Amino acid sequence: MTGPGAGRDGPAGATRSDREPAAPVAQEFRGRNTGELVMTVALGALGVYLVLDAGTIAVPGSANTVGPRFFPYLVGGLVIATALALGYRVFRGDRGPADESEDVDPTAGTSWRAVGVIAVAFLAHALLINVVGWPLAVTLMFGTVAWALGARGIVRPLLAGGITSIVVWVVFVKALNVALPGGTLLEWATSWV
Repeated sequence: MTGPGAGRDGPAGATRSDREPAAPVAQEFRGRNTGELVMTVALGALGVYLVLDAGTIAVPGSANTVGPRFFPYLVGGLVIATALALGYRVFRGDRGPADESEDVDPTAGTSWRAVGVIAVAFLAHALLINVVGWPLAVTLMFGTVAWALGARGIVRPLLAGGITSIVVWVVFVKALNVALPGGTLLEWATSWV
């Protein structure tokens, strides 16, 4: 056929790539975000850890009530299910829609520097909690994470973290009788409350 707009390559102006769908392998990897994959794997690992750790909880002799393993198993199972669902969506290339007011570039890569600083902050919190007390460890972690995520200045994040950590510590220790290490200074200051 030799009319205008028709030929070997199809309609006029159409190229071969316009008419044919992309190869399935190329589509499979398009839109995949390494940060989302890392999050999915970390979430799955957390769920497996929760389920395995729940198996080590001692069960009292009474069998007529829900045992202490029930809720850790439930939470661990839900975390694993969430990781599997998230992994499925990530491998499909799905991305959540950005909020209208969100100023985050969805095509930007993962800031591995920020991820590293946040990971070190959480590790330092775990190591410092018994040394300097829960409120000070949380304050330092909160300030560091806020700084890594782009907060301007360090005084306001440290103040916000300090006030929040002290209020939470007082509520848990004094009202709920949950033991959180407070450090010598905070335990002395709240012994009057």
